[in-house]
Amino acid sequence: MKTLILKKEDVKEIVSILNQGGIVALPTDTVYGLAVKVGHLEAISKLVKVKNRPESKPFILMVSAKNQISEYASLKRRDQKLIKHWMPGAMTFIFNRKNMDIGDGNATVAIRMPDDPWLINIIRKTGPLYVPGANVSGEKVALTTEEVMNMFDGKIDAIVDGVSGEIKSTIIDATGGKLILIREGSIGIKEVETSISEGGKMKIALAADHGGFTHKELLKEKLIEWGYEVEDFGTKGEDSVDYSDFVYPAAKAVSEGRADKGIIFCGTGIGASITANKVNGIRCALVNDVTVAEVTRLHNDSNVLAMGGRVISEETMLKIASVWLKTPFSEDARHQRRIQKIADIEKAEDK
Repeated sequence: MKTLILKKEDVKEIVSILNQGGIVALPTDTVYGLAVKVGHLEAISKLVKVKNRPESKPFILMVSAKNQISEYASLKRRDQKLIKHWMPGAMTFIFNRKNMDIGDGNATVAIRMPDDPWLINIIRKTGPLYVPGANVSGEKVALTTEEVMNMFDGKIDAIVDGVSGEIKSTIIDATGGKLILIREGSIGIKEVETSISEGGKMKIALAADHGGFTHKELLKEKLIEWGYEVEDFGTKGEDSVDYSDFVYPAAKAVSEGRADKGIIFCGTGIGASITANKVNGIRCALVNDVTVAEVTRLHNDSNVLAMGGRVISEETMLKIASVWLKTPFSEDARHQRRIQKIADIEKAEDK
């Protein structure tokens, strides 16, 4: 195979090679990348061999617009905030995959939107591209046309002559409840974590049966007053109903990322908490005092709070809710380890 040297002006030829399943080295706003078309299985297979890369390691998928990301990734509200704040730019997020039929077979997808009008134009014409760094796995990533040629001459279809950036993108794993730094670039993990709290109101899913209706209605007023966004899943009155009919949809909204946290009620809180904890990804704590409310956030990173409308006063309920919402997870290693073991149990039970 002869490796062509193309110029940025050769857009039609670059797009044609990519659409036909070729590999093209592109200068990006970070480093040089090796691009292939998403969904082209033969091209992806060639790329794996050229880079001598483990097949289980996902490639970075580049998009030309933020709204394309939801086609490939299952996004929580937090993830949407991250995308809004950090893309386009030198930031790659790993999300849980939504579309399994895009080539590499991984359950997760690493996505970046480049901050480069020329590259964005190429992706608009080809559709999303896999663009891992231009290097053999374990070697230094190429920054110049000459470095790419030295590594891949005769192994790839073309190299676009140009100037790349000099840093790799920051890579952050956003597949779980906690953001995990995979590779540090110019953007630090603390900056990213701070951007979440600045990215808009926290959304709370509320639910109750007849036994918790009054508490729910009062809390809803207070949450709005405190500056939270609220989605009320019911019930809408004091007629006798089954708690599971309202608690399950609220817990599901938290599990799927459509709400940031949930607060649920029944007469004692017991039935509501049991129901919520049947939903994957939910860590629901039944709380009757302020101290426990604080501890379950610090130690358990609980994402749903259950309370009993016939067990605690309205005053106590409001104090519990306020403390629970304001208390961050401690992130201590021992607590992270225990929460991960809970998640592992969940996965094992699903098999």
